[in-house]
Amino acid sequence: MVEGSCLCGKVKYQIEIYRDKVLNCHCKFCRKAHGSDYATMAIADASTLKLDDKNGYLKEHQSGAGGYRAFCSECGTRLMNYSPDRVSFFCISLSTVDTPLDLKPVAHINIESKANWCKPYEGIPCFSAFPEGL
Repeated sequence: MVEGSCLCGKVKYQIEIYRDKVLNCHCKFCRKAHGSDYATMAIADASTLKLDDKNGYLKEHQSGAGGYRAFCSECGTRLMNYSPDRVSFFCISLSTVDTPLDLKPVAHINIESKANWCKPYEGIPCFSAFPEGL
């Protein structure tokens, strides 16, 4: 289990991530939501999620891709994104993990919509979409 939180600390979570499934997502939705070239996301087991949000600060936004992005309504930190069923796909924004980790991304994904100024670093594979079996 890893622990994480938003910037203001009003939303905290614990969840089991798949340490071998850390991805740099270059899709336009992640770029805009994070205000960066890409978002580093860890695929997680949604059934292990323990949420500490007593005051209901965690809010959802349905993205253009059909999934949901969850964020703290107080500080705006994007914490996670997931499919409508929360089973097919569930990711944690790695930047919100507070537990010290020694992880590296295994792939760049959705590079078909990457920012034209961004050059994904070499050493890990690039995929146009979300790769099968990952």
